[in-house]
Amino acid sequence: MALGKQLQTALSVSRRVSLLVGALAASCLAIALALMLALHGALPSSWQPSLLAGLVSETMLLLLIVVIGFVLVRKSLALMQGEAHAESSARIDPVTSALTRADFLDELRRRVQIADDRRHAYVMLDLDHLKALNDTFGHAAGDEALAQLVRICHDELPGAVVGRLGGDEFALLLTDCASRGEVVQAVKALLDRLRQPVQINGRTMRLSATAGIAMAPDDTHIALELVNLADLALYKAKQARGTVLSYNARMLVDDRYTRLLARELRAAIYLNQLDMHYQPIVAADGVEQTAFEALIRWHHPLRGTIPPAEFISVAEQSTLIEEVGEWVIRRVIRDAVRYGQYQFGINVSAVQLKQPGFAAFVTGELQAAGLPATRLVLEITETVFLDFGSVERANLEGLRAAGVMIVLDDFGSGFASLQYLRKFRFDCLKIDKSYVHAAGSSDVDMTFVTAITELARALGTRVLAEGVETEEQYLLMKAAGCQRFQGYYFGRPAALPELVVSPAALERERRAAGG
Repeated sequence: MALGKQLQTALSVSRRVSLLVGALAASCLAIALALMLALHGALPSSWQPSLLAGLVSETMLLLLIVVIGFVLVRKSLALMQGEAHAESSARIDPVTSALTRADFLDELRRRVQIADDRRHAYVMLDLDHLKALNDTFGHAAGDEALAQLVRICHDELPGAVVGRLGGDEFALLLTDCASRGEVVQAVKALLDRLRQPVQINGRTMRLSATAGIAMAPDDTHIALELVNLADLALYKAKQARGTVLSYNARMLVDDRYTRLLARELRAAIYLNQLDMHYQPIVAADGVEQTAFEALIRWHHPLRGTIPPAEFISVAEQSTLIEEVGEWVIRRVIRDAVRYGQYQFGINVSAVQLKQPGFAAFVTGELQAAGLPATRLVLEITETVFLDFGSVERANLEGLRAAGVMIVLDDFGSGFASLQYLRKFRFDCLKIDKSYVHAAGSSDVDMTFVTAITELARALGTRVLAEGVETEEQYLLMKAAGCQRFQGYYFGRPAALPELVVSPAALERERRAAGG
């Protein structure tokens, strides 16, 4: 399309120049002919004044044609330069100076389709946590981070073609690659370079990116398939962040299994294959049950029990998380109505909190069932705050205003936990089980737990120790100031009728197990 425009402009300039040259040639020929006739006396003397006037007129006309021609040619050249600049702007991303998506993919197709022995590597690169950077420091900082990424790509991989596919996603095309391993090592070096401190709008920051690689013709000789395979490798790499993975056939098998599992999970919702188990939460005395955490189970008719960690991630990758989440909320509220004296906790994912109507749905279900909002506890993890926007904040604030208890789960497992306490007021903090398990052998971990309980007390927030498996861990967490406890020491997840027992019976069972 751009070539067609250039051709039309060139033809227009050529026509204008041809007309100008023709007019100049005709004028010059007329003047020369008149001079020759006058010099050889071929004209009567009475014509000489008229001839002189004609020569002056022809000369003036010639000068006028030259001026008009100069203006026309100048405008035509300016038009060509403008179109060339517009074409260049359309090919280059204005923020990062990388190729735009369309032109990069055109270049990819051109190189991959060339039938030779050269090996090409297609690398998909995703800048981690761009939204958090934009929200914290502004979009100017985010744009500068993207530009820095492209500059570093050119520095580390001088021969690479770099394109911006959109948002925080980039692509690299490497040619004449010796082996897959060489490409992986080169991309690892690139990611290591990105982690070094850089100046972004006057602040020292460290960038992080995740990469997926596919090779041509090793993996495929079709450009579109190459893009899809690298995208699949990138998706797998994002589960760890800051890493690089190269495509292998096993990924495609896993992807097909994931899609199969998603179809079966959709059917499981309607075929009543899902169930809820509950784990007790006890008071400071270690005996009185005060609440239960709801844990979903999938009893597959052929595969047996499928772990939540396996199918919840599948649900989050699709719209199924909405259906599964709604099913869980309705079921837990229904069970809570049956057991009136306890609170019931539900784990809520970051995907659910991104739904604009999530808070309204929960409060609507509570009202329909007649359950007081204070008896429902929603647990979120620190990953919610990695991409925390206005929708998430509105949902959490709306739920808390309605009386729903909000708990920060796995507290201490992230990299900036204290920042979250400034962003939102929580009703309870659940100390990550890694600190509970290490407290008996690590003074540092014990000091951390004690410090958190002191901070929580100052904030008016309760602290719960999760993952308690021994009496020693229970006593240590109690001494550190925790008010609630959860773990195998107090009871494993089970159906509600098996869990709801009198405190005396629970104490007898625990002593019997210990004896």
